[in-house]
Amino acid sequence: MLRRIVLVKPHEWLQEGWTQRSFGPAGANLEASVKVKGVEFNPNIFPVPVFGRPVPTMGAPPVRFSYGTMDAPTPPAQSTYAVVGHFDDQEAIERLKRDRDNEVVGVFADLRIEATPAVYCHRGPVGTFGDVVRRLGIPKLRRAGLTGKGTRIAVVDTGIHGAHPAPDGKPLKKSIIGGYSPRPNYQPGSSAVGHGTMVAFDTLLSAPQAKLLDYALLQTTARTWESFLSDALVAFASLIDLLQSKPGPLVVNNSWGLFNRDDDAPVGSPENYSANPDHPFSQIVGSLVAAGADVLFAAGNCGENCPDGRCGLNDIGPGASIHGANSHPSVLTVAAITVRKQRLGYSSQGPGGLDKRKPDIAAYSHFSGSGVYKADGGTSAASPVAAGVVAALRQCWPKMTPADMKGIIQKSAKPVGTGWNYELGYGILNAAKAWRAAKEHVTRRAPLRKPRKKETLGQRPAWMLEPCTPEEIASYAARLKRKSR
Repeated sequence: MLRRIVLVKPHEWLQEGWTQRSFGPAGANLEASVKVKGVEFNPNIFPVPVFGRPVPTMGAPPVRFSYGTMDAPTPPAQSTYAVVGHFDDQEAIERLKRDRDNEVVGVFADLRIEATPAVYCHRGPVGTFGDVVRRLGIPKLRRAGLTGKGTRIAVVDTGIHGAHPAPDGKPLKKSIIGGYSPRPNYQPGSSAVGHGTMVAFDTLLSAPQAKLLDYALLQTTARTWESFLSDALVAFASLIDLLQSKPGPLVVNNSWGLFNRDDDAPVGSPENYSANPDHPFSQIVGSLVAAGADVLFAAGNCGENCPDGRCGLNDIGPGASIHGANSHPSVLTVAAITVRKQRLGYSSQGPGGLDKRKPDIAAYSHFSGSGVYKADGGTSAASPVAAGVVAALRQCWPKMTPADMKGIIQKSAKPVGTGWNYELGYGILNAAKAWRAAKEHVTRRAPLRKPRKKETLGQRPAWMLEPCTPEEIASYAARLKRKSR
């Protein structure tokens, strides 16, 4: 049997299924209007809206989603809906696309995805989490009051063990405010100690007052620490719903990916995931960024010097190890480096499958940290370290676009070698420099005009990014005062 994601044109009964989180409202209609011989729809997975994807007629040239700057995203007029189908063979897939072209937009690979835990390569931890905090320049942010307060970090992973201590020694559950899992009746913070607990710990190194969302994706219909892309679709659609119902800063960390492309459709096939911007999951990642979330992905652990044992023979090293959403143009893709500024051999190398210029930056990993493992390692640790920095900056600038935030992180990274490269991107993450770069960015965009009536000195215009420290507010007030003379 072949497992595939099937995109269906919008209907009220598909929307009802999503609203109720139930396959029931859609089941009979799918049977009547979409099903063909050799196809069974999975009743355990309800329809999921894939926002932002146009609805072409079958056989029409694909319309690419715009991955440009998200300064003024326009909500899509309509969505397609994803359901999961089990097919007898490839012929059944072609039959569905041919005979139901009035309903079916496309059929796509539904692959297993896995967490990216540490690969030790016979090495112990290098430094401590305290070293990471100092190397990032976090003490400067703390003195300015940046602790991630008011921001949310979605830990999309294996689940968090709430009783495990955070970096400040208090239980992680004190930071958890909600979550999600495909597993029914999941209680956020109730997972066993494992990969997701390590990731949660590492996000709080730079943002100790951020709130955590325990999105326990990787414990579902595949195996422990595995899931399917269709499950990830549900998680990301839920995050879009969250942003619409409860606006505010949201940082989404993803320390998981595709290790082996053997089950993927060939590159160039409409069903392909690894290098296909039209795949539903690639589409919904772009939509989540367009909705205002900062999305980070681990680069992966298939670097040529020390690859994870799960990496496929053709999925190791430069140009073969950063796939699908991990290489999405709109996300921040994070490679791994030690506090001694040595690249970790397992860190995946670009070019990426969707965006050739990957990874974006490198962050610290392989240090003594949460205590879950011998070392908090892999790009699994590097990504949440970076996510925590983004969350801390978001406290200052909650309305900065994700594209601008990503650009600031890239610009402020410390280059390694002669400049950007396929191993470490723009260089090593530096929180203190990112903070300065963000303030410079705001200053350049600040309006040089007289205050409007009823506008007090220091009050920002509605469109301007928020000054976040007393010094910045005073500086901005002085500028307004000078211009009013």
